[in-house]
Amino acid sequence: MIIATQALDMEIQAQALSFTALEARLRDMPGGPASILKTPSWIRWLNVAGTVAVGVGLLPFLLVQFLTPQMWMVHMAQVGVGSAWLLYGPGMARGVYVMALEFWRWRVKLVEQSDHDLAQFQALRAWLLTFPLEALEEHRNFARRAHGRLGSKLVLLTGGIERVGILPVLVAGFFLLREVDGLGIESLANVPLWQAVLAPFLVITWFICVMAMRRRLAHELYDWVLTDALEHGAKAPASTRVAECCECRVIKSSDPTSEP
Repeated sequence: MIIATQALDMEIQAQALSFTALEARLRDMPGGPASILKTPSWIRWLNVAGTVAVGVGLLPFLLVQFLTPQMWMVHMAQVGVGSAWLLYGPGMARGVYVMALEFWRWRVKLVEQSDHDLAQFQALRAWLLTFPLEALEEHRNFARRAHGRLGSKLVLLTGGIERVGILPVLVAGFFLLREVDGLGIESLANVPLWQAVLAPFLVITWFICVMAMRRRLAHELYDWVLTDALEHGAKAPASTRVAECCECRVIKSSDPTSEP
């Protein structure tokens, strides 16, 4: 028994914790009752294409400040407006449906999701505790520093505009849609320069904020799960961590879907 325990300790210490393995573990966790709130990938890509269409529709308002207004600019703006409505439509329709579906049973859904998340993160903690505490602390500290540094860069670049969410795109859409009914060469020429420059800038800034905030949220999640494992690992003796590791390996070996 002692020899088996020592061999298991050596195998555990030989394992290398990585953010790649942690991310794969997080992705494999089932979403539970809240899975319906996750935007399907095809709608996500439609939303991205719709945002690009907004940018295309705003581009003529910027070009007209430097070039002579032409009918192709009007057609370009009209195509951008129509495409944006078509591409955003499925996502908006699904959002309304999901909100109506979840509204009346929000407390029941909250309780069910909390129970599901607690069980999943307990399993994730048991897996993390199979690694040395020094490795957990090293990765936790890196994730924490990366989260703070990325936040400093984001504030320097955007000035905190990420706090307003999707508002920049809505403002840009307002600049685009307010002239839709009477869109023509004269209406293009009457757009002020500051609006023609500000609207595309808001869309581009929103894209940057979304990418940066997704990275910050990932670092924040890494920090949270690693800190949780460190707190429990510091309280539990080494024999308990070995027993949890053995239990995890037994469960994995008994899983019919696991490879031999």
